[in-house]
Amino acid sequence: MRRITLILSDLYLPEEAGRGDAVPVMQKMPDLEWLLRFSDWPELIDDWRRWLLADVAPDFDGGGLDSTWLATPVAMEARLDHVRLLDRGLLRLDESERASCREEFARVFGPQFLLEDGGTRAFVLSGLPAAGVHTVDPARLLGSEIGPALPRREASELRRLWTEIEMWLHGAAFNAARERAGKRRVSALWMWAAKLPHARAGRFVLNPDAALYGRDPMIEAIMREAGDAPRDVPGHWTQLDTSAPHVVMEFAALTGGPHESLAALDASWFAPAKSALVAGDIRELDLVVNDRHFRIGARPQWKFWRRRRPWLASLTS
Repeated sequence: MRRITLILSDLYLPEEAGRGDAVPVMQKMPDLEWLLRFSDWPELIDDWRRWLLADVAPDFDGGGLDSTWLATPVAMEARLDHVRLLDRGLLRLDESERASCREEFARVFGPQFLLEDGGTRAFVLSGLPAAGVHTVDPARLLGSEIGPALPRREASELRRLWTEIEMWLHGAAFNAARERAGKRRVSALWMWAAKLPHARAGRFVLNPDAALYGRDPMIEAIMREAGDAPRDVPGHWTQLDTSAPHVVMEFAALTGGPHESLAALDASWFAPAKSALVAGDIRELDLVVNDRHFRIGARPQWKFWRRRRPWLASLTS
């Protein structure tokens, strides 16, 4: 392995986080802090998915990027004057729950609207016009008010469907089963448009040097179009298949499993990455988080004059 890319796909922080005014304020991340200290000046990217696609499929001309409607199961709560997406409000449904949800949805909303399985984190919604409606990735709204991100009034069909789905979810059988199992109910299917690769619009060839791990809809779409099965992220650096020259790992640091939590990532991934860079075992580490791309080259400790900064400040500067 010459290069590794680590993507924290749901860690979007407001500017005030750098001043210590936002969660996760008290989280100690010494190894992430060390990596950020020795990184190049961050590159601002407004869409990590497009950035990744350009990196791992550089010959892809973009003609196969379809505007795909995704429906992400989310958990929300009503406050006195607004509705918020919960801090861990991006839900994951197991295979049987997804199948039950799709079957119920088809009976209620079909044949005009249908849900297809898009992986563990989202459904693919068909039947909704692909007009230029502004939508927002729900990962950007964790712990925040959803009002400003909802579709505008001109998107009347989307707003109507959104409301009808929320009403249906109140009595959906799969939701009742989740509640009995002690899981959070699905409050809504957050509908948003993402640009995903699709082979019918052009030849898609994944760089043979790249090995991708993660269950984001973009990662799954890339793997599907490349003819490979999606892969879950392993629990530790030592479980990686290091035969691939470039390994890409996508973590849901705020909403994923315990092995993807910030504390676990610092111990299981950032600390080994630091050791590998110091020893020169890997040539380059790319860290993508909060709309920023940080690059750390081999043996960064030689840049001893770099000042230490809190990791929150580095990610929000």
